[in-house]
Amino acid sequence: MVCAGRSGQPSLSWSLRLRIAKGAARGLAHLHECSPRRFVHGEVKPSNILLDADYNALVADFGLARLLTIAGCTDVYSVAGSGGIMGGALPYARPAALAADRSGAAYRAPEARAPAGPGARPPSQKSDVYSFGVVILELLTGKAPEHGSPSASSSSSASFLPGHGGEQQEAPELVRWVRRGFEEARPLSELADEAVLRDAGARKEVIAAFHVALGCVEADPERRPRMKAVSDSLDKIGA
Repeated sequence: MVCAGRSGQPSLSWSLRLRIAKGAARGLAHLHECSPRRFVHGEVKPSNILLDADYNALVADFGLARLLTIAGCTDVYSVAGSGGIMGGALPYARPAALAADRSGAAYRAPEARAPAGPGARPPSQKSDVYSFGVVILELLTGKAPEHGSPSASSSSSASFLPGHGGEQQEAPELVRWVRRGFEEARPLSELADEAVLRDAGARKEVIAAFHVALGCVEADPERRPRMKAVSDSLDKIGA
């Protein structure tokens, strides 16, 4: 059923994107809080968020993505074009974006990007929260995590990327771009995907979702909320 998603969906409405974000947040919160071992996902990214025919989100992992391939869905990244995987619901389809999603590096928290060694930190629930924040920003802006980098397509609004320094340097371009946009009080129309703002009354909800996402992508893991708090905050939006 996952493989037979909708086709030709160039851009989702705000209500559907919010549904995806809420569903994925609930799944991750359950993984963190309700499972006996309080698991860490470790690879939160669009290709690990599956969508059913009604765009309800199902959190998956690489093992399940491989099973889709074995089951005859060919390449899971071509399945994404049908809407079966969250990446296919995003309003762009660029090779650079798919490459970033394959590796997952663009979604990893700064502490999880450190090279292996004595100072390296293993994936944690707070790094899952960071990755989920990047996914929310992607849903809100319709841009890839590294949309302003030389390897990604250029953006007309990429001129206000933040400066380079410290741990912020390791954040994805999208995180830095959105954060600077809010610091400079840029119009919401310059940050949010055009389709997101078409829904009547969506403006306040979109701003609230941006604030939830920015809380998730704090550089300091201790300042990030727990996934259950993220899920509760999203559930309040539009309620």
